[in-house]
Amino acid sequence: MSSDATSSDETIDAGGETAGAQAPGGAAPSGGQDRGTLRDVANSLGISSAVALRALRGADEIKPVMARRVREAAERLHFPLEELSDATEHRGVVAVLVNTMRNTWISDLVRAIRIELAATGRTAVVVPTRRRLPEYPVAADIDAIEDLVHLGVDGFLMVSDLADMDRVLEATGNRPFVGIGCSQSFTGRFDTVRIDDEVGQGLLVDHLVSLGHREIAHVGGVGAEVARERAEAFRAAMARHGLSEQARVEPGDFTEQVGQTAGSMLLRGSRVPTAVTCANDVTAVGVLAAARDAGYSVPEQLAVAGYGNTSLAASGVSQLTSVDPNSDRLGALAAQFLVERVSGHEGPTRDVAVAPSIVARRTTSAGPRPETAARKRISVD
Repeated sequence: MSSDATSSDETIDAGGETAGAQAPGGAAPSGGQDRGTLRDVANSLGISSAVALRALRGADEIKPVMARRVREAAERLHFPLEELSDATEHRGVVAVLVNTMRNTWISDLVRAIRIELAATGRTAVVVPTRRRLPEYPVAADIDAIEDLVHLGVDGFLMVSDLADMDRVLEATGNRPFVGIGCSQSFTGRFDTVRIDDEVGQGLLVDHLVSLGHREIAHVGGVGAEVARERAEAFRAAMARHGLSEQARVEPGDFTEQVGQTAGSMLLRGSRVPTAVTCANDVTAVGVLAAARDAGYSVPEQLAVAGYGNTSLAASGVSQLTSVDPNSDRLGALAAQFLVERVSGHEGPTRDVAVAPSIVARRTTSAGPRPETAARKRISVD
């Protein structure tokens, strides 16, 4: 792990199709924007990742023509063929450190991570590290991380931000460490593959403004540095539309309970927004509950948008507009970076911002509610 690196290779990833710089020592390119993943190879041929992997490993049941096409696609997309291992070879386990198991976004990431790790004979275990102590609101479970080191895991993938990061990094020893979907503040300390939140929040605000909304609020900014960054990205997007004075941030973390409380505060105020964006989909579900309790119809009287495009957003009950962070690519690139570090790559730390997209659904399918005329005061002599 290069936690003491002073420089980083920062790139913007729009899906893996743009060319990047050559890696140190003349090796295959290692920037996230030009490294094809196993899923990229499979998608380019319209086959599953499992079939692509078996073809690259030379499985007997794969026809030679298909095997040749898959290998050509892998070379064209710069998939790291040198990291492939035999299916019977098990070289280790990667630990995926998470704050919570309640966020369904994590399952999307883990699936992509496992697919990519399978190409090198590795697998992943998900380990919650959030521990509550009397003297601290939230603390990382350092004992669990140290136990993983003693068990001999190949390295660590961190999803979002963990508490006590200095102690976390110390506990991991010299094991490779890669962050996924984490704060920009970690750039340069270790390899990071993160969501381009400025683009994500900009897409949400652009969408709502195009529908006529101007009184737009954001629930978030609390609980992690990445939450604060998303709130700042929201403010910047509103300022770009000349709506700085209308940009209100109601403090909230990534939980449904706090989202419901924050939503209630917004809807009880003297200046009720016509649309609300949220730090994640779980928070948005809380805001939807607050709207229901306050008698606001969604989307006719209040538009609500989430972040993460999880199964919660796509469910028939919520039909929540959300930002899709491209979890498949986030997980696959992070797994590739970790495998490269395990294999001895010692170049500068890398930072890739993956471009998200917006998935518009029912919760933002209407413009702002009509303004209610203020009652005239009648003076009685």
